[in-house]
Amino acid sequence: MQEESFGRASFLFLAGGLVLGLIVLAGCGSASVSDPPPAGAGSISGTVFDHSTGQPVGAAVVLLEQRDAGGIDRVAKSTTTAPDGSFIAGDLPAGKYDVVIAASVTSDSGATVTYATTITFGVPTTTALDRIPLVPEYGGSMPNGSPVDIGAGATVTTAGASGVPVPAEIKLSALQSAAPENELPAQLTIPTFAGSTPEVTTATSTSCPAGAACANYKLFVPASDPVTGTYSPAGTNYTLPGQEQEVVYLVEGKAFVTGSAGTSDCMPPTQIAGPAVPRGTLAWHITNLAFAGCQ
Repeated sequence: MQEESFGRASFLFLAGGLVLGLIVLAGCGSASVSDPPPAGAGSISGTVFDHSTGQPVGAAVVLLEQRDAGGIDRVAKSTTTAPDGSFIAGDLPAGKYDVVIAASVTSDSGATVTYATTITFGVPTTTALDRIPLVPEYGGSMPNGSPVDIGAGATVTTAGASGVPVPAEIKLSALQSAAPENELPAQLTIPTFAGSTPEVTTATSTSCPAGAACANYKLFVPASDPVTGTYSPAGTNYTLPGQEQEVVYLVEGKAFVTGSAGTSDCMPPTQIAGPAVPRGTLAWHITNLAFAGCQ
């Protein structure tokens, strides 16, 4: 494995705020394709650590994603890191995957540390990534911070073609834009944290709008843009976004017939709401989703 180096990374603390420019973490995440992970072919493994302390990060959420025809990264496999920061995702069809990792953990002292999502683009199967950095989000109580709920105050409604309430199962995803090196940006599925309700079922209630079933939801995510790197066998360099960039999320909802184990419902069955803007100057739009034509 190539020895990691953070010689070109720098941090400035000004007036109680963390000011970050475009910072490159050089040499992180080196990998070897000559020594496959223990589970054999069709696996991607790695170790996740806190860039500020060098300590492993356990209980981080790891998503293995691939791009669909619409330009959105879909989750092919998910797992979590062990207490030593390690993970392995097996039974993967041959190909390349974007490895998307985020964490929000509580220390023994009770402080919450939420990390920006780290994305490693284009990782081939049968790759053992070395050390993948997680960077504390750009919170006001640095280096600690809580995740943000991009579903705060939002409602999902479902109605039939004749304008009557129709319950439906809704699967929700947090999407954020990021770009591999020398490529156009894509929307990636971002891990959500404890307290999130990525699956809800609408129901009739006096609190619902007339003629619709409804449900509220929560999606807790990092209040920051992702750290990004494009995989290289010689060592992956990770770039941090600047603090002054807009932090923008979209929420995608997919509707399914209640109890059908995956039959699409409503017309159209997929909707996207937003933007939700945890940081920046853009207006935050409440991420309501309204499905019609449900069965």
